[in-house]
Amino acid sequence: MISSSQSKLIQSLQKKKYRQETRLFPVEGEKLVGELLQGDPAGRFHIRELFASPEWIAAHPSLQLHKAARITEATPSDFRKISNQVSPQPVLALVSIPEEESSPEELLRKPVLAFESIRDPGNLGTILRTADWFGIGQVVCSPDSTDMYNPKVVQSTMGAIFRVRVLYLDLEDLLKRGEMRTRSVVGTFLDGDNLYETMLDPDSFILFGNESHGLSGRLTPLIQKRISIPSFSGSEPGPESLNVAASVAVVCSELRRRPAGATQSEN
Repeated sequence: MISSSQSKLIQSLQKKKYRQETRLFPVEGEKLVGELLQGDPAGRFHIRELFASPEWIAAHPSLQLHKAARITEATPSDFRKISNQVSPQPVLALVSIPEEESSPEELLRKPVLAFESIRDPGNLGTILRTADWFGIGQVVCSPDSTDMYNPKVVQSTMGAIFRVRVLYLDLEDLLKRGEMRTRSVVGTFLDGDNLYETMLDPDSFILFGNESHGLSGRLTPLIQKRISIPSFSGSEPGPESLNVAASVAVVCSELRRRPAGATQSEN
């Protein structure tokens, strides 16, 4: 049974302030907890406490429940009190937020997706899920972006949060560092060069802007290549822009689809 103090703690973690104070975040639901128990290859996430119904525990003998420092049996009534979902599920984990050390060196040799002022939790969650699908394990966000441990972000990643590493860094400072001079820095714009006709380094550092305002002027001078996803709507007036999470999927697909450095016309 979940105690009153445990219930209050879990409920408080809906707010960033308390997640930062306790260095904890909740992971709720059978899908996500299953991913956590089986899909954290680097061992970055430590389960402080697992709350589960007896039936759920009995039905999942193959899961690595020993990863949880403590297991507390809970009732449907307990889950209704602590759940952030309309239909509470029979398992929830309290997970320690890992200490992430930022190192520009590890951003040099692999493709990286970077985001300036991403504010919508659903967008960030979908972005991490997309990055995971395309095998991109590193994402950088500006410090004013939404918190990756926001329950809405965690839920919408569908487990990708345990495989994709997210760093919160000042993008201008990062791009000005000497180590980054060897990177192919690509920015997404409404008026950039056609994505399908532009050469892309397979290890590009690709920047996406805020949902409403795009990339800021302070980053523009640091971008080597401007790309755009052309619209094929054919209507007047046409759509103003593409959702940032959808843009990420298109760019990642094109990055992975073609041979290194190839343009559309060369394929």
